[in-house]
Amino acid sequence: MHTTFALPLVISAALTGLIGSFIPFPARYKNHPYAAIYAGSFAGMCSTQLITSYWEIAIISVIGASLYVLTINMFTGFGGKLGSVAFASVALFMLAKGMVL
Repeated sequence: MHTTFALPLVISAALTGLIGSFIPFPARYKNHPYAAIYAGSFAGMCSTQLITSYWEIAIISVIGASLYVLTINMFTGFGGKLGSVAFASVALFMLAKGMVL
């Protein structure tokens, strides 16, 4: 939204979370899909100079989803988990990208 519609980053992330909150998911998933959407909106706030294609966004999403699942029972009750997962997924991707290129 930031790149396409020239909205500020924070507004774009907030709208992503808001729109994602209206997507119906089965009750057995609890709030996990909504948390993953919100963490993805955090990861999407990084610069377009770092992420240049949709493939890179997809790879960051896979890394972020994996980290979220691996840490699902860790840090329960502490704030910042979703932002930390988003940061770690982008940082891991950039580290791997720097090693390959």
